[in-house]
Amino acid sequence: MALSPEVKENLQKRIEELKKRMQYDANDLDYETHLHQVRELQRLINRK
Repeated sequence: MALSPEVKENLQKRIEELKKRMQYDANDLDYETHLHQVRELQRLINRK
């Protein structure tokens, strides 16, 4: 099932927010958590 453009846009915004937070999170665990979330959201967007 394809995602609507609105859902894709919201997911992309969330990815951008997480990437910004990753720049400031010095804690390795926080960084890895954000990285995992970004990858998971990107996988959802790219899914056909």
